[in-house]
Amino acid sequence: MSINAPAKPLAIKDYKSDLHNDWCPGCVTPDTRIVMGDGTSRPIADVKTGDSVLGHDGKAHRVTEVMSHWHPDTLHQLIVAGRGAISLTADHPVYIARIDPVAETLRFEWIPAAQVVSGDQVMKPYGPPIVEFEKYPQPSVTAIFGTRGRNLRAVATEQVVTSAFALGIVAANEVIPYNGFVHNLEVEDIHSYVTEQGALHNCGDFGILTGIQMALQQMQIEPDKLAVYSGIGCSGKTPHYINGYGFHTLHGRVLTVATGGRLVNTDLTVLALGGDGDGYGIGAGYFVGAGRRNADFAYIVHNNNVYGLTKGQASPTLSKGKKTKSMPEQAIQDGINPVAMAVASGYTFIARGYALEPKYLASIIVKAIQHKGSALVDVLQTCPTYNDLYTKEWYEGADLPEKRSRLYKLEDKGYDGKVQDPTDAQEIVAKKAAAVARSYETDPIPIGIYYQIELPTYEDAVGQRIPALAEKPLVEQDVFHRDVTPLLEAMR
Repeated sequence: MSINAPAKPLAIKDYKSDLHNDWCPGCVTPDTRIVMGDGTSRPIADVKTGDSVLGHDGKAHRVTEVMSHWHPDTLHQLIVAGRGAISLTADHPVYIARIDPVAETLRFEWIPAAQVVSGDQVMKPYGPPIVEFEKYPQPSVTAIFGTRGRNLRAVATEQVVTSAFALGIVAANEVIPYNGFVHNLEVEDIHSYVTEQGALHNCGDFGILTGIQMALQQMQIEPDKLAVYSGIGCSGKTPHYINGYGFHTLHGRVLTVATGGRLVNTDLTVLALGGDGDGYGIGAGYFVGAGRRNADFAYIVHNNNVYGLTKGQASPTLSKGKKTKSMPEQAIQDGINPVAMAVASGYTFIARGYALEPKYLASIIVKAIQHKGSALVDVLQTCPTYNDLYTKEWYEGADLPEKRSRLYKLEDKGYDGKVQDPTDAQEIVAKKAAAVARSYETDPIPIGIYYQIELPTYEDAVGQRIPALAEKPLVEQDVFHRDVTPLLEAMR
């Protein structure tokens, strides 16, 4: 892929776009007060990169990025008894405690602001003593049960306080007009922060975005030599946030458009972005074709097991028998294996990363861009809004008797998926078989490079067939002033 180092070193901020539309995945108004790591608070507009803020785990974490843009749209204003109001975008996840009438305990879950109802309880942690809330004994509450529509809700009659966290009662959730700046934070490790009203979360998309921007900065790719394509879904907004050429395409069709973009201008570094539903569902046929073709670009897939944009239906990667909180019943189809499918399709670089480890993800993306040929990076990510199975805590193994990560790096186990001799059929088969075998490991799950081989690309084949394209990309050729008489004569 084309890599052109600029004369002046570029910083990560040089790969962030200045233009956003009116959509925000989780933002609050500038006056929203954020609880800092030392227990004080300040408006989110005054929080800076490097500051320490309180996470929903009750611990202090470093702010790695601050974001803001103009938002001419409605907001949801949650009024919390005794804590005032907070205004935030509809999809912003709020840490809510709801009473499970069967288990008769509180169940903590991330609920989009638009779905929070009066009587819900917003969780707000305090600082030390430090606890893990998912394991902490549930506090007793006085509850009044009643039905709202077909859903059973629990309403606590008063704010409940323990030594670890407090539950505030949502008095109202109102939609208000807004036309001004909104702000957000990216917080290291925990990906959440605490306001004076309660704890808020961000989705894993920003971890992937950060990994991409870090990779571009490490490679010093000029923004005007970069083209980013995306499909439809939560991942579809990625080109909007990257300083480079961007193309937001159709559902499942990103690989075809990215292939066209790469073939007409081989001087560009091309990235394709999609989700597990976009790429492995409606786009599955194009996924296979892109692997066979071996065009020289990287495909980064946001894999969170659900259709996040359309309210959490099971995606093609969710295993049979699994049921997230957004699903009425268990999945009745087997989940596909993206790595195995990529091996069978002919991808010449196949890797897997984790959205909440952006530094390691960035190192994988760098190698995918440097690879000459079709590269797949399947990124495991959390979806705090709809997927309550594969959470940050689950990946960390917080529920295991002895806490340990459910992920491991392939290189730490001495695994090497690179084919050393592309003419050795036995080595190719062995490396492919090893990659597929590793891809079925589930506890722990391998991340890193599964398979890599250097083979001639589709561009190489096109250049051999049409020598003019090997000398100069199509975008630079005069395709309008041509003598087509020989073609017309041949068709007579």
